[in-house]
Amino acid sequence: MKYLNLTKNIAAAAMCSLVFVACKKAKVSTPLGDAGQTLVKILGGGTPASTASKPIDFVATPTKILAVEVRRDVPNETELNKTMVVTVKDDTAAVTAAGRTHMPVAWYTVAVDGGTKTGGQGGTFTITFQPGEFSKSIYVTVPNATLMNPSLVYGLGFTVMTADQAATLSTQKSVVVEIGAKNAYDGIYSVESGWVTRYTAPGVPAGDAISGDLTGNPDVYMVTTGAYKCNIPPVSTPGGLYWANAAVNNSMVAGIDGTYAVVDPSTNLVTMASAGNATLTNWAGKTNNYVPSTKTFNLAFRWNPTSTVREYEIVLKYKAPR
Repeated sequence: MKYLNLTKNIAAAAMCSLVFVACKKAKVSTPLGDAGQTLVKILGGGTPASTASKPIDFVATPTKILAVEVRRDVPNETELNKTMVVTVKDDTAAVTAAGRTHMPVAWYTVAVDGGTKTGGQGGTFTITFQPGEFSKSIYVTVPNATLMNPSLVYGLGFTVMTADQAATLSTQKSVVVEIGAKNAYDGIYSVESGWVTRYTAPGVPAGDAISGDLTGNPDVYMVTTGAYKCNIPPVSTPGGLYWANAAVNNSMVAGIDGTYAVVDPSTNLVTMASAGNATLTNWAGKTNNYVPSTKTFNLAFRWNPTSTVREYEIVLKYKAPR
C-alpha cells in the first residue's frame, strides 16, 4: 500500500512539472510590425560618403557597371506593397570631398532602373519603387575607357535626398564610385625568383647584404599608365622594388623612381625604362617578356653602366587585382 501511495505521489509531481513547463512561454524575437519604420539607403553607403572602387578595362569598347544599389528596408508587407518615390543627387560635392577627379560627362552615360535623371552633372535621379520592390539600381556605361587618364581615379557621387511614404533616410545614404581604367597587366605580383647585383665600381661586386637572391621579396605592383604600359611604385611606396633579402635588410631600390614596363602586344616583349634615370635599359641577352598564359613577367634590366653598375633580374607572377 505504501508502494502504491508513493507511485501516485510521483505521478502527481510529474504531472505538475509537465503543466508548469507547458505553461512557460518561450522567448521569441518580436517583429517590428506596424510600429517599424522604412529605411532608405545606398548599399555600402555612408555619411559622409563612403567610396566604392569599380575598376574597368582600358579598352575602346563599352563597359557597363553597377554603380549603386538603392534599397528600402521595410518593416512589414504593408509597407513593401506601397509605391515609393526616392530622389538621389548626382553629388559632385561628395566627389570633391573624396579627392577624386570628376568624370567628364561626355565620357559616360547613366541608366536608372525604374527612374529618370533630370539635369546634367549635379542633377537629380527620381526612382520609383513599385509595390513589392525593395531594390533599384543605377548603372554607368563608359563607351571608351581609353579616353581616361589611367594614372587618375575618377569619381561619381550619389546621395539619397528624399523619400516619400514617411520613410526615414539611413545614415548609409551616400557613396562616391571610383572608376579607374586598368590594362590587362595591372595588378599585384608575387616575386617568384630573381637576383640582383650592386657594384661599387665597374666590374667590382659590392659584396654587401643587398646583393643576392630576390625570392620571397614583397609583392610588386603594376600600375596602369597606358594601354600597354605599367609603372612600378617608387621608393617607400607599397609595391615598389627591393634589394635582395628584403625580409632582413628591408631596403628598397633607390635611384630609379619612375620605373615602368611597356609590353608589345604583338610579341609580348617588354621594354624597361625609368623616368628618373635614363641609364636604365633592358639587360642585353636576358629575357624581357610577358607570358599571358601564366600572367608572368620575366624582367631583366641594368642601370648606371659606366659606374656603380646595378643588375636586376626578376620573375613576377600575377597574384591579385590591385
